[in-house]
Amino acid sequence: MRNVFRFAVTAVGAVATVLWFSTSAHADAVVGNGYAYGGFISYGDKVWVEHYEGRTSSVEWYTNYGRSDSCSVTTPEVSKTCNYDMREDGTITLWVCTTGPGLGNDECSEPVTDRIGN
Repeated sequence: MRNVFRFAVTAVGAVATVLWFSTSAHADAVVGNGYAYGGFISYGDKVWVEHYEGRTSSVEWYTNYGRSDSCSVTTPEVSKTCNYDMREDGTITLWVCTTGPGLGNDECSEPVTDRIGN
């Protein structure tokens, strides 16, 4: 019976360790404006955008070391992932904007800042 208890404790510890490392190595920032969602995935330096309203949506971003760009998706596409090569010691600030019929001005989310590296 003791061996079963030791095995269970060891298994729980191993699962907790794997979950801790996987979440800490994969820091995501997610933004949304009611029409679209987007975000940053630090593992692979990817920016993604997804929208549901048949308009044009883009994730705009900039880093604290001077880089900036956007990742856009238009109808009929629903989502897009853009791959960038970023330094591992900075931060990224991003927000999602949607434009199109019936909106008037661009509809943008609040900006979110996250670290780029692990």
